Amino acid sequence: MTASAAPILDAILIQLAAALEKYDEDSERLVRTWLDMDLYRDVSDQMDAIRMYSSLLPDVQVHWLELLIAHSELVHWLWRRDPAQAGVLQEERLADVRARHVDSIAALRERCLRTVSQRS
Repeated sequence: MTASAAPILDAILIQLAAALEKYDEDSERLVRTWLDMDLYRDVSDQMDAIRMYSSLLPDVQVHWLELLIAHSELVHWLWRRDPAQAGVLQEERLADVRARHVDSIAALRERCLRTVSQRS
């Protein structure tokens, strides 16, 4: 990487970290308010933006793929959940899926911020 490209990559990393922050908040709200289709669309759009930023940054590809998998698992679980059968087992499963999702968001955000700080 050339020295002139570093500020551009840092700006993308910072934008990605900010997008992850918003996505984290909105995806948590989506879990609580399922099935809000407007919010679902917003969260899906945010994933598209995160994908776009991540595609420009080879250093975050593994973390991006982990987030994509976690997001897919979470949404799949939400679509399949049966509110009529709410119970402890279902809530434990949601907690497990959500925990992996939150961890993958945090790992990608941490990678972004660590990469920026290493170049500073």
